[in-house]
Amino acid sequence: MVVPSLPKEWVATPFMSLLFQNLVCEERSDIRNASLSAWKTALSILSFSPGRMDNVITQQIILDWYAIVMTPLGVAVDISAFYNPSFAVAGVVPIERHNVDKNMLAQDPSLITPEITLKARIAAATALANLMMFWPTQVMDYILHCHHF
Repeated sequence: MVVPSLPKEWVATPFMSLLFQNLVCEERSDIRNASLSAWKTALSILSFSPGRMDNVITQQIILDWYAIVMTPLGVAVDISAFYNPSFAVAGVVPIERHNVDKNMLAQDPSLITPEITLKARIAAATALANLMMFWPTQVMDYILHCHHF
């Protein structure tokens, strides 16, 4: 993403969704940190072009992400809003796939410690805070004006 001569069109909704999902589901702190760094870089790319941020990250996606972060500890994460790329190759879908995130998504405290779950949630909440920092100013001004906080 940081090579100026390469195109940036692929920094789009699927990529942002997968990065966010990785923040929520990843057990390893080094991978969460790398995902958060990639998230910040992607946000800076999206914020560079007027209108691109709110075209890529819609209100519904933001609501879904907040719902995921606010899932109570010990309750399985609702993955219905997760981006699920098709793994079909030449029209054939693999019969067996291994879900490495199954334990994190189930939030089973016998398999995943609350500490790991909280670290993942904090990383995802940090990503949402960064989203607010990068969101176009005129949109934020409109939101704040309309809701009279």
